Amino acid sequence: MRTSKDNAGFTLLEVMVAIAILAVSLLAIYSLQSTSLMGSARAQKISVCTQLARLKMDQSLIEIEAGIAKGEFPEEKEEAGTFEEEKYPDYGWRLKINKVEIPVPPTPEGVSADIMTQVFTMVSEQLSQATREVKLTIVWRGEDDEEEEGITLTTHVVKM
Repeated sequence: MRTSKDNAGFTLLEVMVAIAILAVSLLAIYSLQSTSLMGSARAQKISVCTQLARLKMDQSLIEIEAGIAKGEFPEEKEEAGTFEEEKYPDYGWRLKINKVEIPVPPTPEGVSADIMTQVFTMVSEQLSQATREVKLTIVWRGEDDEEEEGITLTTHVVKM
């Protein structure tokens, strides 16, 4: 007659290895989850920032167009402010309007340089007088509250 041992259970070593594998996999899942949450929060801030930038840029362009209709055209200007305190207390904006300097293009070879240079200079000066760069920066405080993060929109307005 043959005697056999019943191997109906797990050894202590097998249980410890299984628990170690489980611990490592749960740690990886936890790390992925926290990274996902931080990425989601940042994406939400960027989304809000983009919508606020569109709103502020549209308001600024409407203001400039109203000034053009009255015969005014802004020279260099800088403004800054915040959005509604109760809704977006962490967001601020900076608007800067600059004159655009358009360089004189090089004169093509084989053409009378004096006349072309004068024409190019005149056109360049006229375009510079009629063009403004509008740069809007929307900022918010980062997670550590020390560093500002934000996006910048730039467009050009031409008075015709």
